[in-house]
Amino acid sequence: MAPKLPIKIVLTICKDAAQPTFSQREKYDIKSPYSTALSLCLVSRLVRRIILPDFLRTILLRRRHSLKKFANALLMQKAYAEKKSDLFFDYTSAVQRMWISDAFDYFVYAEARSEEEDFYSFFLTSKFLSKKDEGRARNISVLLPVILAAPELAVDYGHLKHIIWSVQDAWSSHTDLNVDGHSSFPGKTKNLTIIRQAQDSQLFYNTVKTFVFLTPIRHFTYLIDLADDSHIFRGISCGTDSPKFPVYLWMRDHTWDSMKSLETFSVVYPHLPPIHDFKSISYAAYATRGIDLHVERFTVSAALYKQDPKSFPWGPPWFPVMNPGNKRIHSDGVSFEVTPDKTYFSQYFWSWDKSWACGLTDG
Repeated sequence: MAPKLPIKIVLTICKDAAQPTFSQREKYDIKSPYSTALSLCLVSRLVRRIILPDFLRTILLRRRHSLKKFANALLMQKAYAEKKSDLFFDYTSAVQRMWISDAFDYFVYAEARSEEEDFYSFFLTSKFLSKKDEGRARNISVLLPVILAAPELAVDYGHLKHIIWSVQDAWSSHTDLNVDGHSSFPGKTKNLTIIRQAQDSQLFYNTVKTFVFLTPIRHFTYLIDLADDSHIFRGISCGTDSPKFPVYLWMRDHTWDSMKSLETFSVVYPHLPPIHDFKSISYAAYATRGIDLHVERFTVSAALYKQDPKSFPWGPPWFPVMNPGNKRIHSDGVSFEVTPDKTYFSQYFWSWDKSWACGLTDG
């Protein structure tokens, strides 16, 4: 009879095996990065309780049904708590990073865009979701305590609008948001990442209202729209163009005036060589089946930029091209960085989720 392993070793093995495999080569729809952890949760209550903190650390909700499933899981935990069940687990204390976007749903079966008009027609008829979208609003209201307790949030514009207004309404009516038992505004989100789409370039343009959800944000990041903005940021990667113009367009939205604590503003994009450099990559492959690329990030000092955006010291033209794994302070308040590792990108099909989950978009 084979000797039994000590329970401590068994639990350690289970905990290591349950780590989400965000860097996997397989597509997430083929193999969920959470699949092993979900299976191990069925082994026993002890194993479930041991692995849940690591399992829940990074929550990736990349499809509309994912948001609904997670909301249902939270409602189930609430029911467990009311019954004082051993199955209850406090998700708000475990979730540290959260991605919320259903944009991938609109690219799963899509062909690469050939005409801009076709895309906007498709977008207007199938993707536009207003503030009155009851299903999304209901799910966001269930997730709100977890969202507010997470230090890092990546979200698209559609969901961010619901989050901002839900928090604003609750704050205005002094509703207890039920995070850590405090009735005052409990938001702990310090890093906000916008999953950008070109048609949503302003969140609430010409809005001068202060949104309480945005006030504690210290680090704000844009993930570019790969389809519409790759050509702009190729020039920045090559050192021929300044990031001045896109930053000015995005930051003129008065919504960001609510970010009283903002320290840095960053834009993240694929590190692309010049379009004539056929030896480095195939731009046809980037536009269709996708390729592995380094990730580039430039960061701007929010304090310096807000003083006078039009005279911000971007530095001289012809920025030196950055090599992978390097970081450069280009001028006061501006820095560039390229990751040493690569990740998969496809220009016309949604592909930021894996980069974010692996931490490649972090500063």
